[in-house]
Amino acid sequence: MKTMQLFLKLDAFRKIPMELTNPTMHGAYLTIFAYSIMAMLFFMEFHAYLSTSATKTVELDSHYAEHIWIDFDVVMHELPCKYTKVVVRDVVGHQELDILDERITKERTDIRSGNFKGIHADDPREVKEAALGSNADARRQHTADGGWVHPELEADWITTSDEFKHSDFDGVVKYHDFTFINFYAEWCIHCRRFAPLWVAAEEKTDQMALTDKAGNEVVAKFLRINCVSFQEVCARVGIRAYPTVRMYKKDGTFAVYHGERKTDALIDFFSKFIASETVQVESGVVSHHSAVEEGCRVHGELKVRRVPGYFLLEADSSLDSLEPSMTNVSHRVNHLWFIADRQALKDYVKNTARHVTADVLANVQPMKQMEFTSYKAHMAPQHYLNVIPTIFDERVVVYQATVQSHIADVKVTDVPQARFSYQFSPMTIKISTAGRPFYDFLTSVFAIVGGTYTFVSLVDRFWDTMSTRYKSGMGKLG
Repeated sequence: MKTMQLFLKLDAFRKIPMELTNPTMHGAYLTIFAYSIMAMLFFMEFHAYLSTSATKTVELDSHYAEHIWIDFDVVMHELPCKYTKVVVRDVVGHQELDILDERITKERTDIRSGNFKGIHADDPREVKEAALGSNADARRQHTADGGWVHPELEADWITTSDEFKHSDFDGVVKYHDFTFINFYAEWCIHCRRFAPLWVAAEEKTDQMALTDKAGNEVVAKFLRINCVSFQEVCARVGIRAYPTVRMYKKDGTFAVYHGERKTDALIDFFSKFIASETVQVESGVVSHHSAVEEGCRVHGELKVRRVPGYFLLEADSSLDSLEPSMTNVSHRVNHLWFIADRQALKDYVKNTARHVTADVLANVQPMKQMEFTSYKAHMAPQHYLNVIPTIFDERVVVYQATVQSHIADVKVTDVPQARFSYQFSPMTIKISTAGRPFYDFLTSVFAIVGGTYTFVSLVDRFWDTMSTRYKSGMGKLG
């Protein structure tokens, strides 16, 4: 019994009998207010407990990775896939670095620009006459079979110093039912090798009687155009590399020859193409394909050494010599980023730090969906990326980057390149993530309960004091 009395004296939570207390309306309001405040603070504290916080530090780069992956997706608007080459060079730009592994896909894209239009005439014969100029009759020759030929429309465009003007390309195309044209440059080594094979094929086809699908005899001609002497014409029709061979129809549309550069292959393509077509009645309008036949979407991954360098999308060909003034490397960057281990990063973001990494991941792709356009010849977009290694919890590495871009002038003798220069920062950002310990959460909960009750008790006591003074002043307390 004495022990029980001793324990009762230790009671710090003594109760007042209910018959000695009176409930009040303002007390009820304060109680509801107190419970509401406690519930709101509890849920806010619980959400904070479930969240992950991050601590960021900056120190000298200690991430000594030997290799890195470049993940890219770039659309070259006016550069065909057959001329698009992906290379990586050192920081000086002279030595091509080894690509240790690559997973690259090239996809042909639609033509972006519109078609060219030629002369308009209601009567096709007027077009032929117009092509000869005012002295057409003087230059027209009568053939043995009673037909008419026009030497200027039959002649190769080799030089501007011959007897012909060579001023109406559309008239030449309109004059023939089919015109097989070899666009070349006299300085191009591939063109020089191809020339005797072309001449041999031309001599053979000149002796052939060619008919279309309907059996009608056609006027078809092999023709050469020197794009050094007639640069404006070649630029207008969109010649981008030498030699380029096109089979033009009378309406100005054409098919590009991609076959072997051999005499028999040329003749076979020439005759089969004509035999598969039916010559239509001329409408008098010449319309050409766009100067740009196609674009190219290049996407994939490159594994390279982790050293400063250049990632290049350049125009190149082992079979053709490209015309610098007609090479446009305008492009759109869907994404370009540097990465060490893609799967590790995905797992980390998904399972550990989805919210903490949001701002970091936004900086990983600084060029996402950005457009870069060269508005005239001999210009190319250039990009300079400063890559910053970022390490999460000492185990997952990502690379943030900043980028500056501009449209640079290119030498008239150089083929433009889309260049992505990158260098690595000597500093590393380290991010350590951690959740709140349970004891900290529990302490905060108790603080919320005790603090709320204390605050509401003070409000209640202040209310009682002020109410008593007011009633006493009014003489209502007796």
